Amino acid sequence: MDRQAEALRVAEQLLDDIETKRLKASEIILKSSRLARLSGHDELHELLEFERDGYPNDGRAKNWIDRVGRRSSSDDGKFYSAPLVKIESSVEATRSALTAMQGGGNYSGEWASIAGREHDQKIAAQATALATMTAICGQVVSVVYGMVVEIYHELLFSQLQASLFSSVQTRVDGSLAAAGGNSLSKIEKISDRLRDGDPESVSQGLTTCRRLIDSAADNLFPPRESPFDIGGQEIAVGSSNVLNRLQAFVFEAGASQSRRDRIRRALKDLYGRCSAGTHAEVDVEEARFVFLQTYVILGEIMSLKDSRSEQSPG
Repeated sequence: MDRQAEALRVAEQLLDDIETKRLKASEIILKSSRLARLSGHDELHELLEFERDGYPNDGRAKNWIDRVGRRSSSDDGKFYSAPLVKIESSVEATRSALTAMQGGGNYSGEWASIAGREHDQKIAAQATALATMTAICGQVVSVVYGMVVEIYHELLFSQLQASLFSSVQTRVDGSLAAAGGNSLSKIEKISDRLRDGDPESVSQGLTTCRRLIDSAADNLFPPRESPFDIGGQEIAVGSSNVLNRLQAFVFEAGASQSRRDRIRRALKDLYGRCSAGTHAEVDVEEARFVFLQTYVILGEIMSLKDSRSEQSPG
């Protein structure tokens, strides 16, 4: 998290640097290299490597050459391959040369018109070169800026997710700990098994995930012999009716109809997927998301328990 926070800080600084034009293009490249390293952004890293070291002539950088405007205006396939710092130096040198030339141009004699024309041609050539080099610097900065904006928003969203998750994690963990049994140790086992990644571990992890739902149901709404009435509809709430018991608890907690329906659908899908994991191959990425969704939905249900306790008199 510290690394991510540092990446977000650098990204925010970079956006300010670019928007206020505090840094030269070559300085932006160097600072962006730190962001690429912190964020692990391969695409930005590749671009910056070419801009620092120069562009190869083997076709690897073709897409970048076009994106940053380094392609020659002629149809001979040539491009400007020099590192950005050299192009930036050329801009400064050309600008100085133009300033010097603009101070001259007073010719006399029979060759005056020719000399004057050649002088004007030199100025025009230098101006064209300056415009080309300046455009490359500007386009590189523009492309980098777009990528930094994307990284910044990704990091900001990730930090928001982490903040929201952290704000409820202690509460949820405490509620799961109070749910009886060894719920938290189940979570640790799930995490270990999914990190393992082999099919056997994935299946065991999903089975444990299903048992976590069972434990929550046992704690929140213990089995009853008599059916439970939900808005005129009776449902069985025996020991095997895990999802019905959780549905009954959510109803008793006073959740709205739309919220009850959403939680019911989510639990049904998750419980079914966890059960499928015991006899069918499940991709490890899917298993990880199933676990996260299970944790989140149980956390939401636990929050209903906490809210109900807070509203109770005494």
